[in-house]
Amino acid sequence: MAKKMPLSMPEKLKGDLEKMSNEVGLSQNHLAVLALHSLVRNYEKKGTFIFADLLNPEHRD
Repeated sequence: MAKKMPLSMPEKLKGDLEKMSNEVGLSQNHLAVLALHSLVRNYEKKGTFIFADLLNPEHRD
């Protein structure tokens, strides 16, 4: 059973997600779920070290 989760994101990220969705032919929801699966699996394998790279200011727009 799937559960819903409200999600807020910056406008630019939402626009980028919408563009990606249109380009690859997958729904925005499907892409978000894929990304979250990847995040959780990566966390399970590498622990909190994954956040050092994700939170690096050089990777922000």
